[in-house]
Order: sequence, then C-alpha cells, then structure tokens
Amino acid sequence: MFIPPVWGIPVILVVGVTVVWYGWWADRRATARANAGYTAQSEVDAATGGTLLDDERLASLLGGLGDALSVPTRTTSAFLTVQPPPGHTGVPAPHGRFAALEHPLVLLADADLADPVALVPALRHARDQGRPLVLVARSLDSGVLDTLDANARTGRVTTLPLEASPEVIAQLSELTVALPLTTQDWQAGWLPAGAWGATAAWVADAERSWLTLSA
Repeated sequence: MFIPPVWGIPVILVVGVTVVWYGWWADRRATARANAGYTAQSEVDAATGGTLLDDERLASLLGGLGDALSVPTRTTSAFLTVQPPPGHTGVPAPHGRFAALEHPLVLLADADLADPVALVPALRHARDQGRPLVLVARSLDSGVLDTLDANARTGRVTTLPLEASPEVIAQLSELTVALPLTTQDWQAGWLPAGAWGATAAWVADAERSWLTLSA
C-alpha cells in the first residue's frame, strides 16, 4: 500500500482549496457580469431584433443623407441589419445592407479595444438612457464585437461598433462633441459626462458613416 509523504497532504489541501475558491470566484464574476448587463456570445441562443425604424421614418432618414456629413468607417456585417425601403433611389445611399440609428449616444476610443468587460459601464449607461450606442475605436477585438452583438440581439442595447483612423476619430469628436477616451480610461471604467456625444441620426454601411447632427 502506497503512503504519500507527509508533505503531500498539505499540498493536496492547498490545491483543493484553490479549486473551490476559483469556482466560487468564477461564479461571482459571471453573476456580476449578468447583473451589469454583460451577455457573452456563448449565452445567446436566439436572435431578437433591435430598434427598428418603420419604412416611412427610414425613407425620411435616407432622404436627408444628401445634407449629412460623411466619414470613412468600417464595421462587420453582423451589425448591418437594415435594407433600403422599397422604391428608394436616393443618392448618396448606403451600399447594400446598413445600420440606421436615431438619436444615438456616441462614444469614441482613441485606442484599440480588446476587453469586453470594459464595455459594461457604457452598455449600462446606454441601457439606462434607453438609447442606442455608437462606439468608434481604432480597432475592436472579436470578443468586443461578440459582446456588443449579443447585447443588441438580446434586446439589451442596440449598438453600432465602428473602426476608424485616429484622424477620423478626431473629426468625429468635433462633430459629436464626444471626448475620445484612451485605453487607460476604458480599462478604468472612466466615463465622464464629457465622453458622451450625440447625433440626430447615424447611418453606416460596411465602409462609411453618415451623420445628421443634432439641432
């Protein structure tokens, strides 16, 4: 019969306690995320529509794009859920499917965003305000995009994540009066009142955005 050395018992106890503690910590973290409005992509099992515009409002919004300001941005097809209403022939117009938001909140990140958890304060604020959220950053990690997509499709917050160059982010700051935040700001969850910008409407396809500014 094999008898473990005396030092083996404390090691086994330490490992066991560590496993139990990690399980408790992971459960608390998951609960905190859920309560804060964080929805992981793996938890999404059914898609639901976000904030939709009827054909009349959509046609009116698209009809005003000739007077809208346009900047180059990029986004993925997951967030392009709108098609032009029947008979629309306006120019300029989005190419293919697009996103259309009315009175969105705007957040700018002069940074590369990779941590989905850092989005929780922004998503919570947009949800509390009952408004869609446009988030523009230099780059957005796939985990960040999955989180925003999940929150939009489960009806928590309608979001439009966009990537843009530092020059375009600076231009958007002037247009929307949003203060671009740094990587450190996002990691710290620091979202002062000056960080939030707004527009009357925001339309975007895969390669470009059109902004109708608030009066």
